[in-house]
Amino acid sequence: MNYRQFEVFVAVIECGSVTAAAEKLNLSQPAVSKSLKLLETELGIRLFLRGIKGLQATDEGRSLYLEASRMTDNYAHLEGFARNLPQMEHARLEISCMPALSIFWLPQATAKFIHSYPDATLAFRSRSSPETVQLVARGELDLGISQAPSEDASLEKIKLFDLNAVCILPIDHPLAEKREIDFADLNGRRIITLSAPDELQRNFQAMMLMRGHSYSSKIEISLGSMMCKVVEAGGGIGLVDEESARLHDPGKSRVLRFSTPISTPIYLLRNVNKPKTLVSKLFSEHIIAMAGSRDPG
Repeated sequence: MNYRQFEVFVAVIECGSVTAAAEKLNLSQPAVSKSLKLLETELGIRLFLRGIKGLQATDEGRSLYLEASRMTDNYAHLEGFARNLPQMEHARLEISCMPALSIFWLPQATAKFIHSYPDATLAFRSRSSPETVQLVARGELDLGISQAPSEDASLEKIKLFDLNAVCILPIDHPLAEKREIDFADLNGRRIITLSAPDELQRNFQAMMLMRGHSYSSKIEISLGSMMCKVVEAGGGIGLVDEESARLHDPGKSRVLRFSTPISTPIYLLRNVNKPKTLVSKLFSEHIIAMAGSRDPG
């Protein structure tokens, strides 16, 4: 016995005749009759009584129909599910991204992805880079976008781009007239810095020390959006990533690049031990393509 035999049987019951069932299934009448006879032989029971009024289901036939129709209905649902997989109607993707890239770049990339795959379900979380690394490594997330380096063997890392640091100053600050900032310009000054684990902050500190310059910091801010507002409120000079700097108010602050770039690589992270779903594959490919065409602003 096989699925096709039960499908033919159900069609004959529902259509009321071999002829109508053959048309529905796009089969010949002899093929339908042969399938019914073979099913009866294999089961060892009569499924139909053949008379002047055509086929009439026996008690056994009606009982079998109740179960067989459930099977064909479930198969039809399964077939529809499978056909919809390329459009990802039933797909869900869990993603974590560092806050800085959740402001402009990732939202724009996501909008373009959803335009192509409107039935995909995406769940985003904005977490710090170290936390994102840990969650992906534990298999609790499908994908992560992070600046934190990791040598964890369970992680697949794909470099997306380099994220640069910039200097943000109040609009009336003397250094705001410059075209770019040199490390010497910040020697001895008080700087509002990014939090200690941030790679841009660590690179900035190292480059200042290498050049024999010093600075003081009484304020650490992990969120670039807050950094912009503190500077604009007169809090002083700030170090921030270029994505967060897009939030600055040109009427209240100026954003200057460093004469010697300070950057950190941004990675797309995936757990190699977690099965790669279709939506994960397509979203990863999309993010990589968007990273290649990214405008740093």
